[in-house]
Amino acid sequence: MKTQKRKSTIIKSDWRLFFPFFVLFLVSISVQAQFAKPQYWFTYNHTGRFDDRWSYGFDLNYRTTGLIPLNSSLTAGRVGMNYHTNMGFRITGGYAWFGTFASEAEQTWLHENRTYQQLQYNHKKGHINVVHRLRIEQRWRQQFTNEELDETIYTFTNRYRYLIQFDGPITEYPESKIGFRWQLANEFFIHNKEEVGYMLFDQNRTLAGVLISPPGNMSVAVLYQLIVQQQPFLRETFLINSFRITLFQTLDFRKKKNINEEEIPVID
Repeated sequence: MKTQKRKSTIIKSDWRLFFPFFVLFLVSISVQAQFAKPQYWFTYNHTGRFDDRWSYGFDLNYRTTGLIPLNSSLTAGRVGMNYHTNMGFRITGGYAWFGTFASEAEQTWLHENRTYQQLQYNHKKGHINVVHRLRIEQRWRQQFTNEELDETIYTFTNRYRYLIQFDGPITEYPESKIGFRWQLANEFFIHNKEEVGYMLFDQNRTLAGVLISPPGNMSVAVLYQLIVQQQPFLRETFLINSFRITLFQTLDFRKKKNINEEEIPVID
């Protein structure tokens, strides 16, 4: 009995040790980084289950560095097909388009086409949901070739992304129809054998916020996000304060459900 309690205590403390590590990491990075303009991200994330083993997903993204007036920085769309294994893994393949807005250049939009493959695993530790996600991206990016920003070329790179996310209940009132949960996440973006400057990764995201779930199939996440982003062309590292509002919608079209799997809203 004592052994079981000891194991339970160790499990509960493991995830709490994860984030202090990244806090120390980000503090060390901030010494040599400078702050960029705050960003505001708005996302619609949709998932539809039409079979015990198959589902689809897509998301739409809009980012701006100002609210009044809007100062667009990026627009994106992503779509994928998911296969659900009987061991709790989700395998995804898909395509994404990203458009980066460059107001100071003649080439107003820089286009990026991506294909990606993804492996996701969800599990619980008590009342806490834990999500691990590994994504591999093949990126065809339009980039500037000089400081005058008047010529562009397309380059191809590979990138690996690893996300770990936690969420748990804030309050538990059985009579309440609206659920409130906290969310914490961190994601690394790692290049493989590519010239990305003076760091192995070109971006890291740390997120924290609240997930609000009214009755029905919709949830809203309100999050703060700290981005550590490297600009290899400028050989500079930026810290970006960003604020995210994500609308999650989950639909289930199955007439018969042999597998009941909880759909956890995952930050993207």
